[in-house]
Amino acid sequence: MATLSLGAAAPALAAEPAFPLSGPSAQVLQPSPDSGASKERSLRYDLNYAGPGNGFPGEFTVTVDLTKVAGLASVRLDPAKPRPHCTTSATAIVCKQQGLSVGPGNSFDLLVSAAQGSKNGGSGEIAVKAAVAGATVTPVTTKVTVGGPDLHMGELKPKAEVTAGEQQDLPLAFANRGTLPAKSVALELDATAGLAPAETYDNCSSQDHGSMGATTVCLVEGEFLPGESYQLSPDSPLHLKTTERAYRDSLRYGVVPDPAPRKDAPAAKAATGKKLMLVKASAAVPVSDSHLDPAAVSGTGDTDLNPGDNGRSFDFTAKGTTADFEAVTASPAGKVGDTVVADLGFRNKGPAVINYVRSGESAARTDIVMPAGVQVTDAPANCRAVNADGSARTERLGAPRYFCDGGTFADVHEPYTHKFVMKIEKAVANAKGSVTVGEPAAAGTKLHAVDPVAGNNTAAFVVDVKAGASASPSTSASTSPSPSASVSASVSASASSSVSAAGGTGGNLASTGSSVGPIALGALGAVVVGGALYVGARRRSGKHA
Repeated sequence: MATLSLGAAAPALAAEPAFPLSGPSAQVLQPSPDSGASKERSLRYDLNYAGPGNGFPGEFTVTVDLTKVAGLASVRLDPAKPRPHCTTSATAIVCKQQGLSVGPGNSFDLLVSAAQGSKNGGSGEIAVKAAVAGATVTPVTTKVTVGGPDLHMGELKPKAEVTAGEQQDLPLAFANRGTLPAKSVALELDATAGLAPAETYDNCSSQDHGSMGATTVCLVEGEFLPGESYQLSPDSPLHLKTTERAYRDSLRYGVVPDPAPRKDAPAAKAATGKKLMLVKASAAVPVSDSHLDPAAVSGTGDTDLNPGDNGRSFDFTAKGTTADFEAVTASPAGKVGDTVVADLGFRNKGPAVINYVRSGESAARTDIVMPAGVQVTDAPANCRAVNADGSARTERLGAPRYFCDGGTFADVHEPYTHKFVMKIEKAVANAKGSVTVGEPAAAGTKLHAVDPVAGNNTAAFVVDVKAGASASPSTSASTSPSPSASVSASVSASASSSVSAAGGTGGNLASTGSSVGPIALGALGAVVVGGALYVGARRRSGKHA
């Protein structure tokens, strides 16, 4: 039988790198006024590097195609954020860019406004594409509409002083003061740990942030007309309950018109058989600037004519809640000449989560007194060195005492520790230091106002000096009365920020039915992300961030 030889296989060709362009998928514009200039909105586009190494050397040509918005919108480069090597015509903006690197510097900004004579409801597209030899770039298209909804969230007036276990009515209502209807809305509730919605509905989903709280989003379909006001249906009320974790808490609430569906949204399935519904309000929602929070709702600028009035916030103070602070100490051991390490700090045994994020105060301070015979060779940056009597001291290392201020947030049960590195200089009989936790005070600390147990606020700190002398310095692992749990905080840069922390499971409204993820009410989203970074850094390094 004859054999047919095909020879050596040809080498596989490596695929070209692909770089994504990103930008808004939609933008609404204020209609052109009868006189004066139209209001401009900002559009930002990013050319993102995705690949090995630190960049791609080719010359990129970025083209903004304006042919489909001719007569509808005026588009120009933002003069406050200039880019070199750009040319502008009536139909396109073309920019050259040499190379693409990791990180910022690859974005460009446009200003767009309704053209004179454009009609309310008219729409077109801005197409942005790029070309480069040896790679491909995925384009992006922005739908531009003249006119749109302008949803104004009504003000809630709950009690500011609450107690654990009580519930308050949340009569959410909003008005559409825009020029076009919204085809759907997302109602958002972003509550810190001591607050939670009492009801569950099939068209609501919840993003749990553990001890930081949770964001709940309810998607309601319908047509929400200009000039009309809307409120919750009597058949689907909302109430806010106060939990035992309450201390100083915040609720942010808002409304988003025509939210973009989440690509990875779970398939809808009935859980309770009930949906949150909206009906026309019997009276117009009054215009009020009280408790408006322009940063409270993110993601509204693309679909709302005036995103500054879509969200509000309200702060609560809980009465009678407690938080038991406990000192966390260590017992490192070594010989004279050794270098040892100790993680010293505190834990909050709860039940209240202490939250000073708004005020910026320290949730707790640790007063650490070093035992005689050891010399501190490395101390955390957030620990202030003081003399033995608590007076100010210039030198940070070698101090007999340290005041360590924690972050603005004290989670429940997880230890907050500071890593100290010490050299054993000599053996001193019965040498004892101490770790004390409490509120910051001039003399160091004082008993926290919400702490009902004073007996565990102070613990002895002893370095066990073994007989003999060490030939060379060595590091001795520190020990703690109770091991620190390994917990990682996951933070997404997208609107639906996710924080994983101990004790955080589930949400209060059923995570079914809604195809819109938490749009992450902006200000609290920042708080959550900042807090998660703080907690994550603290747990990873053994220090406060």
